[in-house]
Amino acid sequence: MIAGPMTLNVLEPRRRRAARIALYSSLVLVGGVTFGMVKLLDRPLKAHRNEEWAQRDYAHMPEVELLQHYVQIDTSEATGDEMAGARFLARQFAAAGIPYRIEPVGPKKANLYAWLDGKDPHPLVLHNHLDVSAVDPKEWFSPPFEARIDGPWIYGRGVFDMKSIAIAQMLAMIDLKKSGVPLKHSVLFLGTSSEERGSRLGVRRLVQLDPQRVRNFWAVLTEGGVVEARARDEIKFWGTEVAQRHYADLTVCSGDREPLEQLRKTLLEIGPTETDLRLTPEAAATLAAYGPTRDRSDLRDLVTHPEKAMTDIAAYRKLPGYLRSMLRNEAVPFKVEPAPGGGYEMLIKFQLLPGEELAKVRDRLVPPWLTFGLTLRLDAPDSARAGSPLDNPVFQGLQATLHDSYPDAPLGPYFLPMTATDARFFRALGVPTYGFSPFLIMNSDTLQVDAANERFALPGFVDGVALYSKAVRRLVSDT
Repeated sequence: MIAGPMTLNVLEPRRRRAARIALYSSLVLVGGVTFGMVKLLDRPLKAHRNEEWAQRDYAHMPEVELLQHYVQIDTSEATGDEMAGARFLARQFAAAGIPYRIEPVGPKKANLYAWLDGKDPHPLVLHNHLDVSAVDPKEWFSPPFEARIDGPWIYGRGVFDMKSIAIAQMLAMIDLKKSGVPLKHSVLFLGTSSEERGSRLGVRRLVQLDPQRVRNFWAVLTEGGVVEARARDEIKFWGTEVAQRHYADLTVCSGDREPLEQLRKTLLEIGPTETDLRLTPEAAATLAAYGPTRDRSDLRDLVTHPEKAMTDIAAYRKLPGYLRSMLRNEAVPFKVEPAPGGGYEMLIKFQLLPGEELAKVRDRLVPPWLTFGLTLRLDAPDSARAGSPLDNPVFQGLQATLHDSYPDAPLGPYFLPMTATDARFFRALGVPTYGFSPFLIMNSDTLQVDAANERFALPGFVDGVALYSKAVRRLVSDT
């Protein structure tokens, strides 16, 4: 049986969830914190900022109300309606006098465009996705689309990924419109469909149907930034995503389950390489900025000087998994699942370093003899051969804005190693794209991404909305 697009779509949320949990858990572990210490991470927020947030009526702040209303719109695949989410955002643009267009792309599926014209028609694109990850309401302590506010947190599916960014982007546009400042660059708000399911109706559709329009983008801001903080006054590292590995999906199908289980067992036993390593310019730039922020002296030295780890397997094994992933190609097998229509299937996810060609490394990662007699389907979208430049004025402007607000915070580029965003599709067409998070939140909040009871600290959200507006105005205004 040959797996079709629906098969790949069903598997997409599972692999994204596994990758994100691995990434964010690793970030906490490398900082010397485990999942069992989440309460300890929360305590500094309360201890240092308790009086401040207690004295602020977050629930009635306009930006919080907008986030709450948006999260209350279910835009998940199984039960949701992206069109309803697009219409909610469109009403805010209409009220501000900003033109918009909603593009239906399927039943309850939509892409949303809103724009402000500037002297240069090549726009700065503020990208987000309308959909959210799947939910199991039984796992939540309150309904996932209630958007409950409890103390300094708002709980709900999508508060982190990525409706908070969408609200910040929308309010940055409205701020520009109200200010009347001359714009040297046009600005385009782009809310896209189905990112949690492979982006086939969203960014991938736009790239396929109108690649020249995408090439004309000046730059794109989207999700993917990383913030490590012990407390709101103790930031370890604030990273702006400039690169990520590129991905290809190999779906292996069989009428019997046993051959696939054996294939998975063999691939797990082989494991990822520890010798065929490569330090890309993207990883080198990230590690140079990231390494000095590590607490342990031995880890600080290895991360800052990765050449040592690449020539010493024992040293390499000391690196956390997400840092090892920055230096190698991988083929990750997922669980065997029943296939639609009968039989069984297993996804093998190729995760390749920038500049690698799948044809040259595929046989090393999954030797052909392992899949002999099985049915294969490969989905390998075009990907960027390099990350986005660090000398670009957009990246420099983002760094300057962060420095203005958090002058003591270590800043730098970040290579996203264990998950992917739509940035890879924009970069494939040569568009400088940056994963930028304006929100100062604790590592414990990121552990809730794609899990039950996803939450977001409202002090970080409110401050981040203001920071995003500052960043966008710096980038596109003439003042």
